[in-house]
Amino acid sequence: MSDAAGSVKDNKSVLKKIFWFIVRILFAAGIIYWLVRSNLEGIKTGFSNIGSYWYWLIPALLLYVFHMLVCAWRWKVLAEVIHIKLTLWEATALTMKGYFFSLVLPGGAIGGDLAKIGFMTSRSPKGTKVEGAFSILMDRITGMAALFGIAIVVILLSIPQLMKIQLPGTGVELTDTLRVGFILGLLGLCAAGIAAMFAIFGHRTLEKIKPLRLVKEWLDAKSDGAITRICEATDLYAGAWKTVLWLSIVGIVFIHLNLVVVVICLMEAIGIESYSILGVTSAVIISNIAGLIPFTPGGVGLRDVTMKELLTAAGVGASSATVPILFTVLMILCNVAAGAFFIIDMSRSGGKRDDG
Repeated sequence: MSDAAGSVKDNKSVLKKIFWFIVRILFAAGIIYWLVRSNLEGIKTGFSNIGSYWYWLIPALLLYVFHMLVCAWRWKVLAEVIHIKLTLWEATALTMKGYFFSLVLPGGAIGGDLAKIGFMTSRSPKGTKVEGAFSILMDRITGMAALFGIAIVVILLSIPQLMKIQLPGTGVELTDTLRVGFILGLLGLCAAGIAAMFAIFGHRTLEKIKPLRLVKEWLDAKSDGAITRICEATDLYAGAWKTVLWLSIVGIVFIHLNLVVVVICLMEAIGIESYSILGVTSAVIISNIAGLIPFTPGGVGLRDVTMKELLTAAGVGASSATVPILFTVLMILCNVAAGAFFIIDMSRSGGKRDDG
């Protein structure tokens, strides 16, 4: 392929990513607009109460930032397992830059990962450039395991609440059959995620079974070799499964359950005093799963409407739509503020970039 043809192809690829990024933003904005318009009075009431309970926003902010720092520390530990040395500052700075990139680049979360990969490539020992980048992939696998693991427990405990959900934004009652199907679908998704993680870690054994090997090869062809890359990443951590398991438990407590406390603080900030801890927990955990669907940047919109409906089913009341909107505002503000690490990091390194 000539340089000119390659350049044209690259330009088309960039334009395509930008186009779909704009479409995703518009889709997210449309959902938020619909959510606000259909719950306007409740949202007005919720925001009007912030003047009286604003101090609850302080722990909400601090706990949200704390969860970001835990994510940075988890990545640092995973990198060190494969002998990639990172200071806590380096891990934090690159994680914060990743949050910023995830918000503003067409690639979404991938943009943040690319920034980390560039840095890891520059930090990895000679001959281990690719392995260093795999720590980022393992960080995502660990995070998913934590989310799906806690979700299974929460969903099973929240079945009575989930049997009250309605069609989003309409107030239309769903049949019990549809609700049961929804619950089983969620449990199936989480179980499949956990099973996939175990399958990836045990892929060497599974590949000895011809039908499974053929399925892997087919998935590889469809994903440009992504399955093989994921399996190779887990090979590097085969002897550190206890560390990976421990980090997953840390993620459950200090990331996912921590975000539940963040949401409770936001509820207190808008004057919501009557709520079920379990109901709020299921709303946060399940809405975070909805936020994984890559239809909108950072899951904005899909996460909001899911959290709103689950909080309503938990009996939160008319201000339930205010909570996810406040949570999204908090998330966006923190991700934008994370961009300050570009300036801080540049000043610490004397104006020289260290992120590759």
